[in-house]
Amino acid sequence: MNTMEQEIEYPMFTTRNGEVPFWDHPLLKGSKILPKKYFPYTGIEGAITLLNRKIIDDKDFTLIKVLGDAICATEEQLRRYMEPIMSRSDTSKRLDRLRTNGIVERWKVRIRTDVEEAIKPAAPFTLGVAGFKLLKHYYNDQFYMDPNRWDNYGIGGIKRYVAMNELRCQLIERKVLSKWKWNARIANNHRYKFPLGVGEIKTQNGNINFLIDRAQMNQNYIGYFRDKLENWKYVHEKYGCLPVSDFPENVQMVILYTSTLSIAEQIQKELLLDTYPFNILLCVEEFMEEGLNTSFFQPHKEGLNRIRLPI
Repeated sequence: MNTMEQEIEYPMFTTRNGEVPFWDHPLLKGSKILPKKYFPYTGIEGAITLLNRKIIDDKDFTLIKVLGDAICATEEQLRRYMEPIMSRSDTSKRLDRLRTNGIVERWKVRIRTDVEEAIKPAAPFTLGVAGFKLLKHYYNDQFYMDPNRWDNYGIGGIKRYVAMNELRCQLIERKVLSKWKWNARIANNHRYKFPLGVGEIKTQNGNINFLIDRAQMNQNYIGYFRDKLENWKYVHEKYGCLPVSDFPENVQMVILYTSTLSIAEQIQKELLLDTYPFNILLCVEEFMEEGLNTSFFQPHKEGLNRIRLPI
């Protein structure tokens, strides 16, 4: 069975407006687009030379670091991340220039059935070989995505991190995110299932650790979440909480992040999230444009209640 047939097996959930969200569309395809003038550096010596010869400056390096920390983000998200230190147009110009030496890579993502390419989203960016070598040299204790791994993760990884960065970006814009880590360990044990992202969130009632994971339509997300939540239930029974390594001992909140309310409702119907011994909320992306703090839903035995978080 080919990839396209496997993806079509999964139902397409729509928003309240009857649309399938682009970054959760089961029929996405994507590939890296090389610039016309392309002189990539593939070793650490060449990458450092770019700095020593002032081919890239401090602002370039900051942009590279921001992209590395984001793993994969669209040009629009990177403009928003960089807004405190440079204009949106300056960010775009720098990204275009950094592609030339293989420091960053640009992706083209489209819906397979959109032959005329009527829908053209902001292009995702990832680190190129030179950018990866540069960051690993100066920040060797931190995780950065090796560009070669995208051959395995493909479009599924691209859209997962773009979606997660939308939530992460809005938390930063609201000035409530004080710490973030991808794939953080639970209870310092690599055998426990890890959340895709953990954020320490400042609220009016004290800081909270958000343990965030994303549902995708072309994934068996019911089975995926069931396995993870059952594993965390065991951890909670053992420790009385869900301790996140390298994070303060704050109150923990599991956040299941979905593109549509219809997916969130199905997750609650199948998994009965209100029966777990730890706090679980669903964050629904289609409501985020109305305000991030009002995009959360609390599960209960009758379904979901929309709530307002103090952030």
